[in-house]
Amino acid sequence: MAKDLLGDIPPANPPPGRSYHCPQCHRPMRRILGKMGPFWGCTGFPECKATLFDKDGKPSRTADERFRCPVCTRPMVRAENSRGVYWYCTGFDKGCKTRLSDDNGMPAKAYRCTACGQLLRRRRGKNGYFWGCSQYPECLHTWPDKNGEPLFRQEHRGE
Repeated sequence: MAKDLLGDIPPANPPPGRSYHCPQCHRPMRRILGKMGPFWGCTGFPECKATLFDKDGKPSRTADERFRCPVCTRPMVRAENSRGVYWYCTGFDKGCKTRLSDDNGMPAKAYRCTACGQLLRRRRGKNGYFWGCSQYPECLHTWPDKNGEPLFRQEHRGE
């Protein structure tokens, strides 16, 4: 079985006796390991350019929500640098600068600001940890930290 940054990847071809057909031209589809992760493409390429998302080794019309950007919903990609493993949004060139830490092979859970919709960041202040909007100083909303998660019941304003 192949291995990549996402862990174990099911085989590139469907199991014997099971084939998936292109929704446009009805030719067989094949699983391709692309630079943004696995996907399904028509064997009739370049005449037929149909592609489908890969969901647990099977073609799907909907993307796997486990690896979607919480801000723009584009796919997230796992990468590694000198500081460790992280996830970034494939919409970086379109203006989405979302980066999430790695949590056992999946993007870490992200929380959104209830005021502006951007991501919250866990910060350390003089009274301990708290959650503040990533758009500070434009957005001054903060929330207390409870066991590593924002406590949304109690909203505080920044000073």
